[in-house]
Amino acid sequence: MSTAQERLDLYLAAEARILTAGFSVQLDVRRRQEAELAEIRKAIASLQREVAAEQGPRPGRGSLRYVTTVFNR
Repeated sequence: MSTAQERLDLYLAAEARILTAGFSVQLDVRRRQEAELAEIRKAIASLQREVAAEQGPRPGRGSLRYVTTVFNR
């Protein structure tokens, strides 16, 4: 498993924790504030792109890198 995939898994777990438990956790006298959900989602999107790039093109799917256009008169 790549480092990007490991980080993605951690961010997805953090997002789930925030959505189920809220943004902050208090243990005795200590209080821990989670990162903003928007920042976590931005990082998730970035890591998903990075993981997809590491995996390379998938067989059977066309490349979206260029488009050919034919003009008929």
